[in-house]
Amino acid sequence: MTLTNTPITAVIADDEALLRDELRDMLTELWPECEIVAEAADGFQALELIEQHKPTIAFLDIKMPRMTGLETAENVSTDTLIVFVTAFDDHAIEAFDKGAVDYLMKPIRLSRVRKTIDRLKLSLSKRSAGEANVDHAAKEVAASINRAQTGHLKFIQASVGKQVRFIMVEEILYLQSDNKYTRLVTNNGEAFIRTSITELEEALDPNQFWRIHRSTIVNIRAIDNVVREEGEKMTVRLRGKVEKLEVSRAHQTQFKGM
Repeated sequence: MTLTNTPITAVIADDEALLRDELRDMLTELWPECEIVAEAADGFQALELIEQHKPTIAFLDIKMPRMTGLETAENVSTDTLIVFVTAFDDHAIEAFDKGAVDYLMKPIRLSRVRKTIDRLKLSLSKRSAGEANVDHAAKEVAASINRAQTGHLKFIQASVGKQVRFIMVEEILYLQSDNKYTRLVTNNGEAFIRTSITELEEALDPNQFWRIHRSTIVNIRAIDNVVREEGEKMTVRLRGKVEKLEVSRAHQTQFKGM
């Protein structure tokens, strides 16, 4: 893989000195061309060092004193590539919203750092080639985090114009099939994905997302009320929304308590 001839430098920021030492040793072993130019024990110091050294890469712990790693990344004015390091994966989406190339979980493993280095090299290669597309390596990492632990989707990647949005499933009000696409509706708008509504139903938490029609799945936490209308018609109304969603006869038994 061809990389730019510009020296590769990095800043490591973590309030745990031992973790900084471990990560530095791993990087030195696996990527000797990468020079660690500075280390920080808190987010504010990390920001100052990044602005001063303008490193190629910054490894940022998410939970740090004075300023979190996410806040640090948000305030960085350089084109430094960001890798977040944390013991908690519940920050994954926010991390990618801040433009992270990768996401390392504690305790950090040598094999995982090796993969991170490969993804960083890929990003640097794309940058050298002048590509400004969404980083597919980052999308791979997001998908792996998404599948972790619960077995249910935590978020969905959806194309919106030239961007790829990471939508938390909890933010989805309802999903509706639309020809070859599935429409995701949130309070902030809508997005379309190619995954079928049947595949999504299997991946979503059935305790939170109910199929109410062959073409519609609703987030029950977003339901304001369910109305029985004339005949056998039933509709769902969502909080803060004017539209009504039809409940087919086959799925009305879910609301038998009414």
